[in-house]
Amino acid sequence: MKKVILFAAFAVFAVTNSSAQDIEEKIKGGGFYVGANIGLPLSTASDVSSFNFGFDVAYLFELIENLEVGPLLGFTHFVGDGDYGYYAGNSGNYFVATYDDASFLPIAASARYYFADHRFFGGLDLGVAVNVAGDAKTGFYARPKFGFDLGTIALIASFQSISGGVDYGDTYSGGTYVSGSGFNSFNFGVEFGF
Repeated sequence: MKKVILFAAFAVFAVTNSSAQDIEEKIKGGGFYVGANIGLPLSTASDVSSFNFGFDVAYLFELIENLEVGPLLGFTHFVGDGDYGYYAGNSGNYFVATYDDASFLPIAASARYYFADHRFFGGLDLGVAVNVAGDAKTGFYARPKFGFDLGTIALIASFQSISGGVDYGDTYSGGTYVSGSGFNSFNFGVEFGF
C-alpha cells in the first residue's frame, strides 16, 4: 500500500512540476490539443437528456502574447432519457414520447488567453454544431471555458450551448408538448497538449 501511495505522489509531482517557462514555450510554438469531457445537461436539455460526453481536437497558435487561436473540431453526445408518458388533463388521453440520444459535430474557432503565470486560462469556442444523430437540429455553438494548465495536461470547466432545439410531438394528436430551445450543459474535462 505504501508503494502505491508513493507512486501516486510521484506521478502527481511529475505532472504538476512543469514550469511556467515550459508552458510559455508550448504556447509560443503552437500545437494540437485533444480533450475529453463529461457533463450535466441544463435547462430544457435536462428534460430530454440525462448525461453528456464529448471530445474535441484543436490546433492553436499564438496570435499575440498569451493569446492562442485556431480551429476546433469535436463530437458531443447527449444521452436521451428514454420514454416519457403523461395523462392530458381531463381528456383521459395518455401521451408518450421517446427522447432519443442527440449527437453533434461542433466546428468552431477557438481562442484562449493565458493569464500572467501561464497556469490559468480562459477561452471561448464559437461556431456551428451539426446534428448527426437524434431529433435535434443543427445550431449555433458557443463554449466559454476556464482551465488550469499543468504542462502536458490541462483541467477544464466549461459551459456548452447549442442553439439547435428539438420538438417532441405526442403520439395521440401530433402536437408538440416538449420543445427544447437548445442543448446546454456544464462540463468538466481534461486536455492533452502536444
